[in-house]
Amino acid sequence: MNRKRHIHLGERLEAIEAIREGRITVEQAAASFDVPAEEIRAWIQMHSGDRIVTLDEARVSPEALRLSRRAERLVELIAAADLTIRILNRMLTDSAAPREI
Repeated sequence: MNRKRHIHLGERLEAIEAIREGRITVEQAAASFDVPAEEIRAWIQMHSGDRIVTLDEARVSPEALRLSRRAERLVELIAAADLTIRILNRMLTDSAAPREI
């Protein structure tokens, strides 16, 4: 009798993360767990919103975590705005420079 092999959630999430990061393929994950590739694809669908939570995240309050993520996003936006300002400034300086005829 062939029993379906049970793979723990943590192992599933680690495999899904590795697939998303391009470290392994669906077929490689299937081979390592000795399950069909279709099962791995079902995991990806089933756990699409799940992720591994670190101990640091588990220790902080949800509000602190939300604010931390918001601060990280603001840093990214500021960096993007700074780059845009530099590019626009360079374009302005280049267009205002006297041209040789």
